[in-house]
Amino acid sequence: MHGDNFGLKRFVFSRFMGALCDQFLLFAVPLAILKATGSLTFSSLAFVIEWLPRILFFPLSGFMADRIKPRFIFFNVDLARAVLMMAAFMALIWLPGATFAILAVMMALLSVAYVLNFVATDAMLPRHIPACNLPKANSILQGVDQITMVMGPAIAVAISAYGGIDSILLVAAVLFAVSAVNYLFLKTHDLNVTEKIGFGTLIESNRTALKVLQQNKILLHLCALTWVVNLVYGAALVISAAVILQEFKLADSYFGALQTTAAIFTVVAFFFVPRFTHRFGLSSLGTLSFCTMILAGAVMSLSVNYAMYLAGYAVLMAFDGAFSVYLRTVRSQVIPQAHLGKTMGLIGLMNMCSVPASGALVSLLSGHFMPLQIITLILVTALILGLALIVYGRRAFGYRSWLPPVITTDSSG
Repeated sequence: MHGDNFGLKRFVFSRFMGALCDQFLLFAVPLAILKATGSLTFSSLAFVIEWLPRILFFPLSGFMADRIKPRFIFFNVDLARAVLMMAAFMALIWLPGATFAILAVMMALLSVAYVLNFVATDAMLPRHIPACNLPKANSILQGVDQITMVMGPAIAVAISAYGGIDSILLVAAVLFAVSAVNYLFLKTHDLNVTEKIGFGTLIESNRTALKVLQQNKILLHLCALTWVVNLVYGAALVISAAVILQEFKLADSYFGALQTTAAIFTVVAFFFVPRFTHRFGLSSLGTLSFCTMILAGAVMSLSVNYAMYLAGYAVLMAFDGAFSVYLRTVRSQVIPQAHLGKTMGLIGLMNMCSVPASGALVSLLSGHFMPLQIITLILVTALILGLALIVYGRRAFGYRSWLPPVITTDSSG
């Protein structure tokens, strides 16, 4: 099915609405919990509660993405998110003293919706858009994500100034509802699946995904490397609010400026990614991104003021986006189309485990160390693991490049 018939522009619009809401919540929820509890332990615990369902749901979401019509998935996901925003809004009004519990449960449920949307997108695009148009489509979606990273915190600051977290939840509910209605007009085709949906089929689906991974050294090595990258990324996400508010003793607006600056830097860096890749190759982009993220984490851990922390955080987020470009390209070339959903679900399960692990580490260490000291400990752990994986990969698999190279294979299934 051609991209024009599918409705790529309509899909991008809904993706923009959803991503903008995600950025609202990414900014507002950690601050709301930190203000309500005054504790980094509770803030990091909420992060773990959010990410655990996300990880556990990855295999099921991959199974569903290979069997259910995409339009049905996207519509129901955003409709459910709109209803959840309203439910959380009313719960905060009725139970103002239960901010932590309400927001933690809300984010846990939202994380399930996010995973299903994420996996369904990666599984749908190669099936509905010609291969020659797929790089452009992925670039557009990546650009949308970066733009919302710029707009989200700035708009959230303006909204919260008038009504706090309550106002943000209301706006998010409206945007999710608009997105859901828009998805109804997508032209996605039914998937050709003969097996009945059941527990046995789910197990068999994930066995197939596991075989795909076992037969592909590149994917396995990438999963391990991504695990290390997410360890640093997760620590930066969960600690930054406490660093700004408690260690540097600055106002909320500085946290918003941190997010916005990082997003702007990411957008600027994104324009140089195609040129760099064309000249030096995609594997070089992955290597540069991986090394730069580790160095950026070092800058954050050694920060003596807000400006230094902001610089490290912005670079970390920018090169995390660049590393994602490398990952998506490699995966799209080596995973058979018939197994995209189930394999992406299993990869997501493996890749994302380190994000809540970093949150759990922060929660455990927060009673003994300052936020910047915690970042240092996690960074050293990630550096040791990352170097060990790179050396092991080159020796065991014979890569000439530092990271797994891009190898074009038949993806017909």
